[in-house]
Amino acid sequence: MSEDGELIRAVQAGDVRAMEAIYDRYLPTVWRYVYWQVDGHVHTAEDIVGETFLAALDAIGGLDPEGGSVGAWLVGIARHKLGDQRRRRARELGARDVLSQIEGHDVSNGAWQALQQEETRELVVKVMHQLADEERIVLEWKYLERLAVREIAQRLGRTEKAVESLLYRARRAFRDLFGQVDDGLRQGPGAQRGE
Repeated sequence: MSEDGELIRAVQAGDVRAMEAIYDRYLPTVWRYVYWQVDGHVHTAEDIVGETFLAALDAIGGLDPEGGSVGAWLVGIARHKLGDQRRRRARELGARDVLSQIEGHDVSNGAWQALQQEETRELVVKVMHQLADEERIVLEWKYLERLAVREIAQRLGRTEKAVESLLYRARRAFRDLFGQVDDGLRQGPGAQRGE
């Protein structure tokens, strides 16, 4: 049995010291990953690392002691927590800005004045949540965080060409989903029944 496996079994048996050992062993790894992902914002990194270890504590009871690297598992949890944080940030910054950036429209344009309405903002947030995680993240990084393709490629560990392709697919998926959801709302339930 691996040393990590022994620690997981001990935590599952109620040994608090085993969880402390996991924390001590993997805190530096998780911290470095999160700190880099949030561009050195210490308070944000502290929050996400704390959320990561709390979520790990809640989930460790169901973890297979021989299922793989605890460090990779913790980084995976951190990745999800970072996604949650980015989605919260996207909502705070306003979905209107995301749509205007993706579509390349000036929101002051008369045709896009409807974006100022709360319904449209909620629609954009709903569409963003329907995208695949990777598509949503690259759109948030590109249009909310205003990262260059090169920076996104570095974060994802991919080539710039791969990121450009992913951005193209993400923008297309966003437009398609937005059109479908928007058309469905405009038609309404009565229109669908032929009323």
